Amino acid sequence: TMSPMPEDRKCFRLINGVLVERTVKEVLPALKTNKEGISKTIEQLTAQYRSKDKEFVEFQQKNHIRVASA
Repeated sequence: TMSPMPEDRKCFRLINGVLVERTVKEVLPALKTNKEGISKTIEQLTAQYRSKDKEFVEFQQKNHIRVASA
């Protein structure tokens, strides 16, 4: 949403609990870096989840564990 804005437009960003005034040109690269980092973290967590889920299913099958319905 910030891409179509003029680069000299001022914006505000919260850094370590301090609200600072910057320009779009200064903030945009940091936001892109943060977004990429969050995306990578989500991918890693998803992969870990799938791995653990697979381990759990194998454990259930190996030990003949069934989920009891109430």
